[in-house]
Amino acid sequence: MELVKVVGANLRAARALRGLSLSETARRADIGKGTLSELEAGRRNPTLETLYALATVLDVPLGWLLVAESGAVAEPAVVVSRASGSDLSGQTVDVQLMDRVFSGGQQLEVYRLHVRAGSRYVSAAHRPRVIEQLLVHSGTLVVGPESAPETLGPGDYIRFDGGVDHVYQALEVDATATLVMRYAEST
Repeated sequence: MELVKVVGANLRAARALRGLSLSETARRADIGKGTLSELEAGRRNPTLETLYALATVLDVPLGWLLVAESGAVAEPAVVVSRASGSDLSGQTVDVQLMDRVFSGGQQLEVYRLHVRAGSRYVSAAHRPRVIEQLLVHSGTLVVGPESAPETLGPGDYIRFDGGVDHVYQALEVDATATLVMRYAEST
């Protein structure tokens, strides 16, 4: 199924699960009601920033919005090529969802991350008990809690609380990284 259709169906399902109206969801996510309506209908490509805002309002992991549930049992191997997967672009950051894993009461989402040179993105806090783990492959990234970000180069790793506002900033050249988002089950 096409990504815009998957996102639309998942947004409608998450909104219904939360018992939120289209207007209220749009207001809380600080987007237009018409934009949300078009996203839910699968007629508009979402940006990364918009989907992060909606995932936060709907209290679901970003990856939940990007993948059609198949009901399949565990697979012996999962291969995602660079040309496949769920790509999502933003003004500063592009991500590709590589995999989702459920284990021990946690959901893990693995993303390929690309941050444009000279750009800075501040991600609003995710729901509580979200841990972000990031391994830089190329470029220099300023990343972590907005109040105390760290500067990382190739081979450097950081783990931080995604439940606070946090920043992704590439300095002089584009940066690439692997991002693992770890969601503990809600209590």
